[in-house]
Amino acid sequence: MMTAYILLKTVIAKEHEVAQALRGVRGIIEVKVVFGEYDVVVKAQAENARELDEIVTSIRRINGVAVTSTLIASD
Repeated sequence: MMTAYILLKTVIAKEHEVAQALRGVRGIIEVKVVFGEYDVVVKAQAENARELDEIVTSIRRINGVAVTSTLIASD
């Protein structure tokens, strides 16, 4: 099992809409709207790199997502 934290920058004033849409993506286990350089932080779990790629690709397709940065955690 892989755990990743995905940091998102959104279009201005879209962070809550993006966060709501993220809650429906398979593999995402936690979503937080944050303040600072990024707007939303996501915790995801995947069986392998291919599945993680599918999660990240799904996130990038959400209207309002401008930039993503994926951090893979070592457990």
